[in-house]
Amino acid sequence: MKPIIRGWAELTVRRIACLALACVATGCASDRRPFVVSTPVTTAALNDYCAAAQKEIASSRVPARNVLVTDYQNFTRARPSVKPLETLQYVSFADSQHNRARMISCKLHSAERIRAEYGATAAGESSTCARLNRRTLDAVMLSLTDRQKKKMPFKGTIGVLLDPDEQAENENHWLESFVMVKTDAGGTLRIRAKSLRGDGTMRVSAKGSAAGGRQYCHLIAPDYLKRILLGEVQPSKSEFPDRGQTASR
Repeated sequence: MKPIIRGWAELTVRRIACLALACVATGCASDRRPFVVSTPVTTAALNDYCAAAQKEIASSRVPARNVLVTDYQNFTRARPSVKPLETLQYVSFADSQHNRARMISCKLHSAERIRAEYGATAAGESSTCARLNRRTLDAVMLSLTDRQKKKMPFKGTIGVLLDPDEQAENENHWLESFVMVKTDAGGTLRIRAKSLRGDGTMRVSAKGSAAGGRQYCHLIAPDYLKRILLGEVQPSKSEFPDRGQTASR
C-alpha cells in the first residue's frame, strides 16, 4: 500500500537481542516465535519502513498505511490512526541533502491494541524494537560480500551486539536524543533501539485519539548501519551504561 506524505498544519506531528555475525541470524533464545531461515531477510523500502515494522513487531495481519511526516514538530504531536490502521514515520538524515537516512522513527500500535480493534486473530504478541533492529542487521549482513565481512572494523570477541531497548518512561523521554550506536572498549559494535510502550488501555480523548496501545521505536536506518559495518562511518568509542549483557550465539 502506498505511503501518504503529510506536512501540513493539521498534522503539526527484555528481552535480550541477538548477535548477528554470520550471513543469517537465528532467533533469540528468549524469543520462541519461529524464524524461518529459508525465507530471505530483506528490509522494506524507506517509504514503507514503518508499515513493515508494524507487521513485524505485532505479527499484524491488518495492512497498515504508512504516513510519512517530513516536519519533526508535526511528528512529535501526531498520533497514528487505528481505524484505518496507520503508522507514522519520520526519518533523520546524516546529510543536509537528505540522501542518507540515519535513524527511522516509527509510531506504531501494540498487538494488544490491534486485537482490541480488529479481533483476536488480527495480531500475535508484541515484540521489541530490538527485534526490528535485528532484522535490519540480518538483511544488511546478507547484502555484504565475504570480503566485506572479513574487513569489518570491529575486533572484539563479539563483533556486533544488539542491546535491549532503551525504554522511555513517557513520550517526552522517547523524543529525547539517545545513544543509538557505539563501539565499546572491547571493540564490539553495539546497537540499541529506543522504545515507548503504552499500557494497552484504550482511553479516548476529546479529539477521538486513543492514548493507550502505543509501541513507538527509534531504529537504525539500514543504509547507515551498512556504512558503519563497512567502516565508512566510525561511531565514537564509548560504552553503554551497564544494564546487563546480551546473549551471544
